[in-house]
Amino acid sequence: MVMSADQEKPARQAVIGPAPGRLELVRAFVNTLDIEAGADELSSPAALTAWLAERELTGAAQSPATETDLRQAVAMREALREMLLNHVRGQHPASGSPGSGAGAASVAELRSAAAGLATRLAVEDDGTVRTAPAGQGTAYGLSALMLIAADAATLGTWARLKVCSADDCRWAFYDRSPGRSGCWCSMAVCGSRAKSRAFRRRTAQAG
Repeated sequence: MVMSADQEKPARQAVIGPAPGRLELVRAFVNTLDIEAGADELSSPAALTAWLAERELTGAAQSPATETDLRQAVAMREALREMLLNHVRGQHPASGSPGSGAGAASVAELRSAAAGLATRLAVEDDGTVRTAPAGQGTAYGLSALMLIAADAATLGTWARLKVCSADDCRWAFYDRSPGRSGCWCSMAVCGSRAKSRAFRRRTAQAG
């Protein structure tokens, strides 16, 4: 049985916890694609509408997603995945850094995916002014997710949201290590595989 992106894979559950606050929504959004299992929760416009609605990310007026909305959502999800991979590269310069060409390309992709999303200024009952998503339906939801990422950058939690370094995984996780040095979603699973592959390479080169 394929598990949903909101359910941690058993081997990972004890290793990583949820991201703090609403940043967990961004992590869940990236994990709507389970690369290892080949399962995509955003498989249709209706599935996208349902995913956003379940998380109250559609605004007051819930409008069904279109094929165009789905393409934008998937493009933004994958651009976010690449940005979170840059958070790992920043800890491991040998694999590239956020300032490298790969990082610049990721930024450009995210800009393109987020193009056209709108925000507005909202005044709370206590007079507090904040930035809020504008629009409705998918546009509202995607704007909300980008604003959550912006808030996380201000709070200092954005850089801890990463994706697994393993090419066949890329599962989003929140790095709670003191040195922010985590690069695998699970040391017991993906970390072990990576170390085994590295050992085999060294053995082959020595031979």
